[in-house]
Amino acid sequence: MKKEDKNYKYFRKEEETLKKKYVNEFIIIYNEEVVFHNKDLNKVIDYARQLEAGKYIIQNCETNEANNIQMFHTRVTF
Repeated sequence: MKKEDKNYKYFRKEEETLKKKYVNEFIIIYNEEVVFHNKDLNKVIDYARQLEAGKYIIQNCETNEANNIQMFHTRVTF
């Protein structure tokens, strides 16, 4: 199983708790734990640049179910 799949499964398992703790914030989940959170998506993306690409997920802990899932993909260049 890919690490990002484990991170997403962690989010789904802990979703209720995370949404209460990080209300209307973006979180970064890396190695199945929240490593950063902030209301400003740009700050979250800046922090994510320090992490290994493809090994984390960024999730919006918004209470509106319609906006529950956001996926970010990085481009790889060689």
